Amino acid sequence: MKAQELLLASELTSGFPKIRTILADRFAGTKIMIVPTAAYGEGWKPDYESHYRPFEEMGFEVIDYDLVGKTPDEVKAALNTVSAVYMSGGNTFYLLHHMRKSGFFDHVRVRISEGLVYIGSSAGSIVATPEISYADALDDRSKAEETNDIGLNLVNFSILPHMDHPSFSALVQKTYKAFEGNGTMCLGLNDDQVIHVVGDSFKVI
Repeated sequence: MKAQELLLASELTSGFPKIRTILADRFAGTKIMIVPTAAYGEGWKPDYESHYRPFEEMGFEVIDYDLVGKTPDEVKAALNTVSAVYMSGGNTFYLLHHMRKSGFFDHVRVRISEGLVYIGSSAGSIVATPEISYADALDDRSKAEETNDIGLNLVNFSILPHMDHPSFSALVQKTYKAFEGNGTMCLGLNDDQVIHVVGDSFKVI
C-alpha cells in the first residue's frame, strides 16, 4: 500500500499553477481520468481550455469519464488504466450519488491506496471529506436522486471552497463560522489555494 496523495483545490483554474508545480513531470506519458459529473449536475460542462488542456500540457493523456450510466466493472477497468483522477466542481450531492451508484466510490479508494493521485476542485474536494451535509449551503441537494452524506473520508477534516469568491464568499463565510466551536476541523480555501495531502500529513499551499 502506498501513501495516498491528494490535491484538493477550491477552483481549478486559480489553483492549477500549484498543482502543476507539485506534480511536475512525474506523470508525463500516463493517463488521467477527468470526471465532469458534478458539473453536469449543475447544468454546465467543463470547457477544454481550462479543464482539459492544462493536464494535456503536463504530459497526461486525458480520458473524459462521466460516471452516469457506468457499471462498477466498467469503472474498475477504467480506473486501472490511469495514474490520476480529477474530479471537477459542480453539485456535490449529485456527484456523490453517482460515485456510489457507479461503484466509483469504492474502486477509487482502492486505487488511491495503490498510488492513484486524486485531484479535486470544489465539489470534487468536498466529497473527499468524511461527511458532506454542510454542502447544503452551496448546492441543491434535490439534484441527487437520493442522498447519503458520508464522503470518501480520505481526510479527517471538512473543506469549504470559495472563501474569497465574489459570488459565494458571504454564504461560505457564514457556513465556516458555523463550524467554529462544534468540534469539527474545517479548512476554508481561497480560490487560489490547494491542500496537498501525502499520507496522514497535509499542507495548504
